[in-house]
Amino acid sequence: MLGSRHVITTLLVASALNLALMVPGCFVETRDFSAYPAMVLGAFNVFLTVLGLGSLVLAYIIAKTSKGNGWAALAGLAFVGVYLLDLGRIFPVPPNPMSTLLATLEWIGAGLGIALAASSVALRGAANTATSAKPTLPMTVVLGLVLVALIIVAFATKSAMGI
Repeated sequence: MLGSRHVITTLLVASALNLALMVPGCFVETRDFSAYPAMVLGAFNVFLTVLGLGSLVLAYIIAKTSKGNGWAALAGLAFVGVYLLDLGRIFPVPPNPMSTLLATLEWIGAGLGIALAASSVALRGAANTATSAKPTLPMTVVLGLVLVALIIVAFATKSAMGI
């Protein structure tokens, strides 16, 4: 049986990869969000990028220390919230409809988010055996993640605006 940290790290990575498939202008998300101000789209894309890349960093931390289940539960709830807001046509609401593939990936993402939040809470007690080591990412990795985040936000915002 997989250990608690393996379950949570797997769900974090799967959630981040699922989200990555939906970056505007890429494979699945082709809707036009040009009616929204650039600042709103930019802020939303920053949030999504931090959620996606942050989930990968959190997966690394949990894999190394078995600590961070509370953050993983919060990430799971954030994934659920993002997808349900979109599926419920609450935010963002573009004029063109969501494709069947996008809706399917969002439902999968919501399911992964629920599983992540539930597993993180349920397995929180198992994290008491965690090591006291604090993993640190090398500065080159941190700078690389910042650069990747900036590129993702710029690309996603530009694509979502139809520029």
